[in-house]
Amino acid sequence: MEIIRTTADVITVNLGPKDALAIKNALNEVCNGIHLDDWDFRLRMGVDRDQAQVMLRTIYDSITVMEEQRLGKGKQR
Repeated sequence: MEIIRTTADVITVNLGPKDALAIKNALNEVCNGIHLDDWDFRLRMGVDRDQAQVMLRTIYDSITVMEEQRLGKGKQR
């Protein structure tokens, strides 16, 4: 992982395959693996469950694209 830029509103990062997978797995676990009431989810995560699920879908889709491109170049997932 490499931090590219940090501003008051945005952190821009480059994630390698393992970094992206770790984030996806953590989001998946908290969104789907353990049960937290909505209020507890918000308290612990700092975001609503819906927002976390959007983040999970976004990173999942990006990892899928990354894996397809890596496989196209003969690299491992």
